[in-house]
Amino acid sequence: MPKVKKKKTKIGVVLMFLGVLFIAVAGGLFSYNQYIDKKAGETAETIYNSLREDSDGSNYRINSASERLAKINGAEYVGVISIPSYKITLPVQSEWSLEKLKKSPCRYSGSVNSGSLIICAHNYQSHFGKLKYIQKGDKIRFTDMMGITYTYDVNKIELINGYSVEEMENNDGWDLTLFTCNYGGRQRITLRCVRSDINNSNNF
Repeated sequence: MPKVKKKKTKIGVVLMFLGVLFIAVAGGLFSYNQYIDKKAGETAETIYNSLREDSDGSNYRINSASERLAKINGAEYVGVISIPSYKITLPVQSEWSLEKLKKSPCRYSGSVNSGSLIICAHNYQSHFGKLKYIQKGDKIRFTDMMGITYTYDVNKIELINGYSVEEMENNDGWDLTLFTCNYGGRQRITLRCVRSDINNSNNF
């Protein structure tokens, strides 16, 4: 076999091997991400059920802003966010960190009482991954730890640079803001909402 032909054959084998390797790596990453997503959803559901079952209020406290917080496994929760159109119901931690976001959505800043609440979450499908499908006019509900449910209408949907903290925090009169990163991670899918109703339901 001519040397040139042998060389081309070797290159072809190497490229084929690399192709198979890349596919295997991509498949592994996809499976891992699916596992992380599922785990995050299960964790959030367990916490939500714990909040519902704590009927005697033994794990609650009132903070300096007169908010009722619930403590579950060392983390404090300020309420529950729900998006009825996509059957999403998730507990919201009172403060955020990258580690806390692995469990559930977190309050980024503001409060429901002051009409300036901003909530962030990872783009797991079990968390805020479906924000990209939300449309103007969709309903968002937030129930605080007193059992008061605030209903909001999605009024504006925008993409914000992931490093533009000032633009994200520029509330501009919005009662509620939800955001998560897009697939590439460089931008934030952001929902701006206005409050439309308050209901003292005393439950989640």
